[in-house]
Amino acid sequence: MTKWDRLFEPYLQYLKEERQLSVHTLDAYRRDLTAFIQYAKKEDLQEPAQLAPHHVQYYIGTLRQEGKAASTVQRHRAALHSFFQYIVKEGELAVNPALAIELPKPSKKEPMLLSVEQVEQLLAEPDPESVQGMRDRAMLETLYGTGVRISELIQMNIEDVHLQLGFVRLELNRKERIVPLGQEAIEALQLYLQHGRPEYARHADVDSELRETASHGQALFLNSRGQRITRQGFWKLLKKHAEVLSLPASLTPHTLRQSFAAHMLQNGADVRAVQEMLGHADPATTQRYAISPKKLSMKEVYTQAHPRARKST
Repeated sequence: MTKWDRLFEPYLQYLKEERQLSVHTLDAYRRDLTAFIQYAKKEDLQEPAQLAPHHVQYYIGTLRQEGKAASTVQRHRAALHSFFQYIVKEGELAVNPALAIELPKPSKKEPMLLSVEQVEQLLAEPDPESVQGMRDRAMLETLYGTGVRISELIQMNIEDVHLQLGFVRLELNRKERIVPLGQEAIEALQLYLQHGRPEYARHADVDSELRETASHGQALFLNSRGQRITRQGFWKLLKKHAEVLSLPASLTPHTLRQSFAAHMLQNGADVRAVQEMLGHADPATTQRYAISPKKLSMKEVYTQAHPRARKST
């Protein structure tokens, strides 16, 4: 075992416990740093003390040559910078070798959005008469109805959902927020909880280990084995329903989150309120979804804006 290996797992533990990073971010750091450590070993760099800035620069250059997106290269560089800074604190490096590396800022892509009509078609696609359809529709309605992240959706527990009061409670990195639930989402969740989830949970009774997994935290959304559904499991069901409707192949769970934000803002929702619902730290992140509505004619502007334009009732 090299010094890289001895430092790697404690560093990930530090990210989890001290910096309170999400599971998704931790997975990304693990993948990116594993790839770099493999490169270092291949170059016979058996310990951090042998590392020089040109090694890091060369590695970043190979990522570009492989055609990685600028955002992906930036993520790799950020992971390396953080890891090396940790190693400096541990006394295994004198200077962070990633400090001198400058990268062009990735161009911001326009968010991919579905129209209201496309979203309605997608939400109506699962069969409400089948157990799987009940679950799929409840997940899709909740995702679009609240704008939550996919990681937040699959981590929801039964106790996080308050159907009578019409809201869900979310917690990410020890930050709690409350998000309203629409009537369609409430009804879809009620149907799933009454008739769909008990069927999925029944499969966990076959094996005590599965039963323990399913009952732990009372996971809201279960798979066919009675376990908490995974990110990959949701991706598959989303792709299946999207293909039936010939929706864009690039559709992702994040598309529904983006569409939620855009549709709310288009219909007059306050940016700050949408920011709180989405859990954005910066209002500018939310503002980018404020797509301008169609240009109104002078008559339409006057009718909407002037207090005497419409006959009072």
